[in-house]
Amino acid sequence: MARAYLIIDERGDFFLQPDKMLTNLDLIQELERNLKFNEDFSLTTHTDEEEYWVESFDHPLMIVKIKINNEQIFLTTKHQVTFEADPKKWSVDEWDQFNGLTTTGAPFVLSEVAQGKLFNSVESFDDDGFTLGDKYIPTPPYFIESAPVEDSKFWGQIYEAEQNPSWNLNEPAEAFKDMLPRLKLPKSRILVLGCGEGHDAAFFARAGHLVTAVDFSAEAIERGKNKYGDIANLSFEKMNVFDLPQDWNYSFDLVVEHTCFCAIPPAQREDLVKVYRRVLHEEGQLLAVFFTMEKRSGPPYGATEWEIRERTKNHFQYLFWGRLRNSIDRRMGQELFVLGKKR
Repeated sequence: MARAYLIIDERGDFFLQPDKMLTNLDLIQELERNLKFNEDFSLTTHTDEEEYWVESFDHPLMIVKIKINNEQIFLTTKHQVTFEADPKKWSVDEWDQFNGLTTTGAPFVLSEVAQGKLFNSVESFDDDGFTLGDKYIPTPPYFIESAPVEDSKFWGQIYEAEQNPSWNLNEPAEAFKDMLPRLKLPKSRILVLGCGEGHDAAFFARAGHLVTAVDFSAEAIERGKNKYGDIANLSFEKMNVFDLPQDWNYSFDLVVEHTCFCAIPPAQREDLVKVYRRVLHEEGQLLAVFFTMEKRSGPPYGATEWEIRERTKNHFQYLFWGRLRNSIDRRMGQELFVLGKKR
C-alpha cells in the first residue's frame, strides 16, 4: 500500500500534495495534535481514516505565541493548537533559534515573535538557559556530540568489527540510480566525498565518468579497492575531505554528497560546503542526498531542510530540490535530493 505524505512548509502550512494546501482548520488541528516523533526519528501523524508520513521543512510545529503559567510554558501554533513545552527538552541551534519538544513529544521551533515573548517573560537568561520562577531551564546546543567522528580510527573500528555497517547499502543510492539517466551528463570529472566502500563512485564510473573517491578510513578505501579496483576510470584516495590538495581546486564537474554531511561533526558542516564549492569549476554542480530527520546525536546526525538551505544558498543555485519517495524502507521520507549549480 502506498504511503500517504503530509508536507509542512517553512511557514508551517500543511499540504497533501506540493500544490494542494490544506485549508480545513479542524483537519489541520487534528493532524497537528497527533504529530508523533518516532524511535526511528521519523515523523508521523494521523486521522481516524489515514496515517501520514510527515515531511517538514523545519521543525514541524511553528510556535507563534507563548503563555507562562506557574512555571509551565504553553506554546500555540499558527493553527491555534496549544501544547506544553517539555522543560527538559529545550535546545538552541547555531542561528540562536530556540526549539525543543512538547510534552507529547512533537518537535517545535519558536518564531522570532514567540522567542522575543519568551525573553521578555522569564526572570533571567544566559548562554546556557533561562530562569522561570524557581526553575532553571537549560538550553544546550541542538546537536549532541556523542562520538569521535572526526577520528578515522572511529570508522576503522566499525569496519573491522562489522562486515556490513549500518550505513552501507551494498549498492548505489536509489536517488542516483533514478536521476543519473535523467541528467544526461556529458563525460564528467566527479568527486565522491566520504565514499565508504565506493558503491556510488563505482556506479558513476561504470556510466563512463572519471571518478575520484575519497575517504579518510583506510579500511573503507581497502574495501573499495577490493570491490571496484578493476574499474580503470575510478581512483580511490585515502585523505580527510578537509585536507584535499590545493591543486584540486576548480578541478571537478560534479561533487557527489551522500552520507558525508551527516557523518562529520555538525560544527564542520559550513566548512564542508566550502569544500564542495572549492573543488568545483565555475560551472560545476553539487549532486547530493541529505538526511532530513530530527536526530540530534550521531552519526548519522540529522538536519532540517531549513538548515541545509541556510548552509548552501549562498554557494549554489538550486536546479532541483525535493524529498525522495523511492528510498529504501528505513530511509523513506528522510532523504532530500538536491542538485545545485555553483554560484
